[in-house]
Amino acid sequence: MLKLGFQCRMSRDMAKEISLSDLNKVDKQIAKNFEDQTVFLESLVKQKSVNPSRQGFDNVSEEGMAKIIRSKLRDMGVVSRYLRNKKKRPNLVVSWGPTRSRKSLALVGHMDTDEPINENKSEWFSGEVKDGKMYGTGVLDMKASLSAYVFALKALKDLGFELDGKLKLAFTVDGKSEYFSKLGLHYLINKGFKAKVALLSKPGTNKIAVGHRGGYRFKISVKGEEVDTGRKSWETGKKGKNAIQDVGKIISCLGGFDLPFKQARAFPGRVPVFTFPTKITGGRAVNVVPGKCEAWGDVKLLPGNTDSQVRWWLEGRLSKLSGVNWSLEDILYVPAMEVDKTDRWVKLLHEQAEKVLGKSPKLEGCGPWNDAWMLTQTDTPCLAGFGPDGQIDEGQGEWVDLASLKQVTQIITRWILVYLGKK
Repeated sequence: MLKLGFQCRMSRDMAKEISLSDLNKVDKQIAKNFEDQTVFLESLVKQKSVNPSRQGFDNVSEEGMAKIIRSKLRDMGVVSRYLRNKKKRPNLVVSWGPTRSRKSLALVGHMDTDEPINENKSEWFSGEVKDGKMYGTGVLDMKASLSAYVFALKALKDLGFELDGKLKLAFTVDGKSEYFSKLGLHYLINKGFKAKVALLSKPGTNKIAVGHRGGYRFKISVKGEEVDTGRKSWETGKKGKNAIQDVGKIISCLGGFDLPFKQARAFPGRVPVFTFPTKITGGRAVNVVPGKCEAWGDVKLLPGNTDSQVRWWLEGRLSKLSGVNWSLEDILYVPAMEVDKTDRWVKLLHEQAEKVLGKSPKLEGCGPWNDAWMLTQTDTPCLAGFGPDGQIDEGQGEWVDLASLKQVTQIITRWILVYLGKK
């Protein structure tokens, strides 16, 4: 009776292959392995892997993380391989399942972290557990999720399940780089990494991120004419042009942002957001008319918006200014992306999340962009987030809720099984 009710709620394809008993076995195996998973996560947190672009961490890399994960996989009897574009920055890749299959699922995530934010340095890389929470830099974003990937695979192996599709894992470098990186996921994609569908397990169980906003950043440089304010030529207006004042004219000119856009299904009620200026530098001395000034701007984009579209709007506005010597430079462009939330693979994840969590996560896009767009643009639709709950706070540091991590590991393992099926 239980099995019949379960089959009625699930898709027809899944009902033929996966039983309620299979999923109960998954839950029990995750619970059985969770102490080991917690110890493994602690070892990841203790391994410093702050992105080397952060000040004071230029001698740190993801290499130690990759070695710990690879060692664990080896103990599980899983073969992995390094793919690297730079010394000491290895990506780690796993492919498990039948050699040939029309179905494949990729779990991707970065091994590097932001810089520590907790004032108490002893907690930075501690992996300490207090009140059901594990603390440490990068534990939430996103070492806990990486542990879920490893222990999802471990549970399936422990249970002796042979998948009908291929499971792929990618542990990448440089995911916390502010700009587009060619060392991590992009490098793997160029080497042929792809799957039918994918998940990048950014934190939070309240939402399955079916997209993320994009971004365009730019710099406007203005040239004036520098002159000492004590010169008669400045006093009489024969020489000198204040570049900072001209930037003020540009600020007024760029008011009233009205970029055309199409409402995206993943972002109901949201609009592109233009912010200028976000930063200004100019002037050499208090007694000198500034001869140059630079101002930066930031645009949050929805699916369908492009950098060239924003640049066209900027140049159209700025061309109306007379007497201002300006130039426009592109700083960064990340396209917005979304996947179809009605697709079967998304619905299957949502169903498993509902069953384990006892709540229904939203199916919406998220604000910050991540590497999901790289896969989505290369015909591997990728969810931009669904992971364990926790917090990143300057006062309390970074922590992950271990009970939530256990649930997310269950959900991901169940999802792998119901989507790929078993032989």
